[in-house]
Amino acid sequence: MFDAHALDRLDAALHRAAPPGVDARVDRARRRAAGVYFTPPALVEFVVDATLSAAWAARPASAGPFRVLDPAAGDGRFLAAAARWIAARTGCSPAAARRCVIGIERDPALAARARDAVGPGAAVHCAEALLGAPAVGPVDAVVGNPPYVRSVRLERSDPALHRALRGAFAATSHREWDLYGAFIERSLAWLAPWGRAGLVVPSRWLTGAFAARLRAKLAANGAVAALVDFGERQIFAGATTYAAVVWLARVNQRAVRVARWVGGRWRIGSVDAAGLGAAPWRLATGATRELLDELAAAGPPLGRIARIAKGAGTNADRVFVIERGWSRALAEPVDLEPAATRPVLRGRDVAPYGRVDPDVRIVYPYDDAGRLVPPDELPPRAAAYLARCRDRLEARERGRYRGARFYRFGRPQNLAWLADPAPKIVVPDVARTGRAMVDAAGAMVLDSAYAVRPLPGAPVGIDALLDLLNSPVVDLWLRETGLRLRGGYVRMKTAYLASLPVCPPSLWSAAAAAL
Repeated sequence: MFDAHALDRLDAALHRAAPPGVDARVDRARRRAAGVYFTPPALVEFVVDATLSAAWAARPASAGPFRVLDPAAGDGRFLAAAARWIAARTGCSPAAARRCVIGIERDPALAARARDAVGPGAAVHCAEALLGAPAVGPVDAVVGNPPYVRSVRLERSDPALHRALRGAFAATSHREWDLYGAFIERSLAWLAPWGRAGLVVPSRWLTGAFAARLRAKLAANGAVAALVDFGERQIFAGATTYAAVVWLARVNQRAVRVARWVGGRWRIGSVDAAGLGAAPWRLATGATRELLDELAAAGPPLGRIARIAKGAGTNADRVFVIERGWSRALAEPVDLEPAATRPVLRGRDVAPYGRVDPDVRIVYPYDDAGRLVPPDELPPRAAAYLARCRDRLEARERGRYRGARFYRFGRPQNLAWLADPAPKIVVPDVARTGRAMVDAAGAMVLDSAYAVRPLPGAPVGIDALLDLLNSPVVDLWLRETGLRLRGGYVRMKTAYLASLPVCPPSLWSAAAAAL
């Protein structure tokens, strides 16, 4: 699919010219609703060449005309590149090459632009590729950059499409999902038996819980031929995205060729396809992979011996969080009943082996069981404060919280468990290295942090877990198995922490020294 030279050429081209990853003619609101991010030309050429070369090499001599599909054609840049590739490889005329490419694009304006980009006679259908698209028959190659639209946003922008897709694919069967996952899954059905698909997609699906069923289905079919993970490197100017390229095949693959951008350079190798499944995919290779495997074999994963839970979300921290008696929402001091508040921890408040700041508190209109306190039972000063902030609270999520329960949290998840005074470890959602502290006072944890509490009968206690979560092995594990963010940050969320090996302390320093 690719080699080191191709990646070096891509890297040089991306450095030479950093074209906009978004198009000025598509406004920001529309881009966000439709998930429209146009691919840099250098990346288009790289994906088209790698995908079409593999498909061309695999197709039988008796196959008919070479055919390429882009199911989310956008402005037609993948189709135009594919037509040029076909003309150059086969020696046919540009007109004949254009007849070999097929596009599907649901936006009429973009479909028109795609036709213009490809040229006269371009077959670009204005339709939704995932539902009721024109029959295109088996194709040799599928290429493109499908739309990135999370299900919660799709539900607001296109309720009918959301209803039709929900549960229709393995990729859309989780409670939350992303539109591009359905395109990954659907691409295999468009391919001829020897065909190849190459898609530019976010890297989140490689590790995120929302894509577990998609990963399981692809792994069971041995469908993934190769992956390029750009890591924290930003490919689309004007938008923060974490990009990857995935290549799929109908023929069962025994090994997956992998290239990962780590520490300012490419790491290239292969992973055993049989080792992939629903769990987050570990794509490290070589000595790094051997070290991770050694760690994984040295102890149980954290998710097996502890519960890891995300903090609650208020959707209005400026209202609910009171710091040293000051309300940011009102920009003035407030004096609330102690019974109406409790200590709170956000990601920014977590320091290694730190302590809860008693002067950072949250207005907490819930009882010990996590049930919302009725309006007439709220302490009077707290009730008056919330009433003054009612307009702000009711404006959350386009008025979703209007009415008598306007003061409830936006995401009141895990409240009773978080408020339990039994000791728990708190870690930030985003950090540059392992960072953890213990709370033993039932502090509320907000959704910029996660809480960890050992399960009954766990083989290690909370002090040992605290040491682990403050150790260098966390940084190593999350950088190699989770999502690497720009600026050197990593995510410490459940999906990534759950696989963290609870291994002997003697391995922590050894693992850090090895890298």
